[in-house]
Amino acid sequence: MKLVPFLFSFFIILSCIHSFAADLPPEAQKLLDDLGAPEIQQSNNNKILKCIHGGTKKITVSFLEDASVFRGEYNFCREPDSIRDGNFEYIVRDGEIIGQSTKRSINGELFDAVKVGDLKKAKALIKKKANVNYTEPLPISETDAVEEWSPLMSAAMTGNAKMVKLLLKSGALVNYMNSRAFNALWLAANNGFLDVVKILVANKAYINNRDADDVTPLMSSTMNGHYKVVKYLISAKADMNLVHKEGDTALMLALANGRNDIAKLLVDSGANINIKNKFGFSALLIAVSEGNEDMVGLLLEKKADLLAKTDSGKTALDVAIARGNENIIKMLK
Repeated sequence: MKLVPFLFSFFIILSCIHSFAADLPPEAQKLLDDLGAPEIQQSNNNKILKCIHGGTKKITVSFLEDASVFRGEYNFCREPDSIRDGNFEYIVRDGEIIGQSTKRSINGELFDAVKVGDLKKAKALIKKKANVNYTEPLPISETDAVEEWSPLMSAAMTGNAKMVKLLLKSGALVNYMNSRAFNALWLAANNGFLDVVKILVANKAYINNRDADDVTPLMSSTMNGHYKVVKYLISAKADMNLVHKEGDTALMLALANGRNDIAKLLVDSGANINIKNKFGFSALLIAVSEGNEDMVGLLLEKKADLLAKTDSGKTALDVAIARGNENIIKMLK
């Protein structure tokens, strides 16, 4: 089987293809569309073209005896309606795909190498000019995925400090956020990787990055009990008084999760103890609700507002009485 030279026969090829374009499989039609409007497809065939929002594409249409061959080589090609990367080939006869193949680009290979922690392979791919800021969806369940996941995010989430350093040195965007609004620092803090958190902060990672629920790295590390990360973020000037979508601060989250060590650290570091969430609960009201005598004592010592009321009009004393906690009732009285 011989491939008809595309430069000689391209006009004939397109005439034939357009005559049954309605019958083209969608995969082949997409490649044909990526050549541009019909009047410029001949000049664009087999040429490296720049994509609208960055990256390149090279589309080749040719004949293989009685079949049409569509090839696409995408290098992190970002168009308004899609992001394409990799090499695709479809052989079409009578409107049906009779042969096809796909292959990862070096960008995809880098993404995979970082995900499994293969530092040697990552170095080799970066040397070959793999794009360290390439992104793709990361599946988190059978029906859901986080879009725009970068290699740096994988390295941060797994605590791979050497990989993080390599990617940053190679130009990785430290503050790039995925579709859930996580940056690499948020992921490292969430998983308690202090060494990675320090590297990212030293490289000007945004320390108060808020995710889709307005949870910051400080809040995330607090909820997961990562005391050392919380302590470091406080020393790095993380805002202790930011609130998430329901109005809770890191201090409130520490109390709700029974993390007295972190709660005491936040209070001693100057966190505002009288902020109220959208239900009207302050840190003191949460501590009383949880029966947390140690923290109730500390908050009273720090002059927490005894008269603060929940949205239903309950004071800390009302809540303590309802809970029947005699020790806390005495403390509040």
